[in-house]
Amino acid sequence: MMQLESVFKMPLADAIRYAERIPRDNGVRRFKFIDERAFVKFVSILRVIKMPAFKIETQANKYYIVHGEDDYGEVVAFFRGGRSESFVESAFKVLGITLKSCCVDRLLDLLKL
Repeated sequence: MMQLESVFKMPLADAIRYAERIPRDNGVRRFKFIDERAFVKFVSILRVIKMPAFKIETQANKYYIVHGEDDYGEVVAFFRGGRSESFVESAFKVLGITLKSCCVDRLLDLLKL
């Protein structure tokens, strides 16, 4: 729990350093995070989260996708982690974010890739 508290105290600018911007799709900003703490921090500042968030599992990875809104408009954020990303799932429980599992094809559709 202590690690989660430190994530919430992290400046947003520090979290954004771990994000790769993906070209907009119909005005929606999209970010791919390479650090689970930065991803959770970004998700925690969203004003609106369109439920549910999605979790996609492959043999090698888990992907987490959140669609919401911040002060600048609509945004999709995602994180690719290893097989055991219990930190993200624990943080989502604390934030009250529901996770729904779906297939890889749905991931590509959600991300418009």
